[in-house]
Amino acid sequence: MGRLIRVGEPYGGKLVNRLVNEKDKERIEREAESMVKIKPHIDAIYDVDKIGIGAYSPLNGFMCLDDVRSVISRGRLSNDLPWTIPIIMAPPEKENPGIVSAIGEGDEVALLDASDRPFALMHVEDKFELEKKEFAKSIYGTLDMSHPNVRDLSDLGGIALGGKIDQIKRLDLPVGRFELTPTETRKTFEENEWRTIAAYQCRNPPHAAHEYIQRCSLEIVDGLHIHPVVGRLKKGDYRPEIIMKAYDAVVKKYYRSDRVLLSSLSISMRYGGPKAALFLAIVRKNYGATHFIVGRDLAGAKDAKGRDFYDPYECHRIFDEYDVGIIPLKYSEAFYCKACGWMASSKTCPHDTSQHVSTSQTKIREMLRDGKKPPMEILRPEVAEVLSGTNLFVD
Repeated sequence: MGRLIRVGEPYGGKLVNRLVNEKDKERIEREAESMVKIKPHIDAIYDVDKIGIGAYSPLNGFMCLDDVRSVISRGRLSNDLPWTIPIIMAPPEKENPGIVSAIGEGDEVALLDASDRPFALMHVEDKFELEKKEFAKSIYGTLDMSHPNVRDLSDLGGIALGGKIDQIKRLDLPVGRFELTPTETRKTFEENEWRTIAAYQCRNPPHAAHEYIQRCSLEIVDGLHIHPVVGRLKKGDYRPEIIMKAYDAVVKKYYRSDRVLLSSLSISMRYGGPKAALFLAIVRKNYGATHFIVGRDLAGAKDAKGRDFYDPYECHRIFDEYDVGIIPLKYSEAFYCKACGWMASSKTCPHDTSQHVSTSQTKIREMLRDGKKPPMEILRPEVAEVLSGTNLFVD
């Protein structure tokens, strides 16, 4: 099972900081202008930012081949620490014609952000061929190109680079006012005197089932960290601004400000089912969480025919296989029961399914599209108002 990690510590025992200090920033920015420049895939751009602030601790940079092989084959880093999603730098050949093949081990390169400005340096320690089919099959369990992350692999280059990064500046994010570092969230938890914190992973605006399991969790911990993923999402997902606007409205009106923190997590979403669930829990541990809320089908995805890629409760069982030093709070699918007159689940409700009102995002979207107002039982009016607008979804 590997070594046991004490709950409350950053993952691996120390919070990584790869941000360049202000004293050296101007000099390093000048040096970066004369270096070989790489335009990473958007996923890697987000990953640089999270490595820099310690969200991916204990990683100091992009994985070298030993770690990639170890994660793919056994769900652990080469030092035996559980880790299930490889963090790789495989710059697309289209945006970097002939550049990556000319880079060697020991080279230092500048990484460009989405505006083509140097925002980080990479110290190349390893260079290796990216086995995309092996990666897809082992991590996402499929070669089906309808899986969003498998499809993304085709956009990557065939050569990966491993090595530490130094981040010169943070990304300019659309919901930047919500974006906190692990150092900042931990400081907030300390100031609020929260000893136990439940982190809530989401990528959609809140409905009643979300609120139900958040409130259930808050009954057993000191504080709740609502932490939506709002980086690069797949086509048809809600835009980051919509997700945060909806959550901000609910948190301000319906939650105690001294018991709930809302902040954003700008990364590219990994729809890897159980492996992604474990990875997302590790990230939240670095932000200071002691507990991680695991609902039904966390980080799941559907194929072109609408079938689930993963068993909806695999994301529960993986926490029995790996100990990452965070306590999973496992919940079954919740629904509104007309007979109970309240939110319930299969664990608590004795009534026939004819009494159950689904809170699925698909159902809510259909009602809003048809001009119908979702009932208060499944959607707060403040959220319904946000979702009644235009330009809601990722193109």
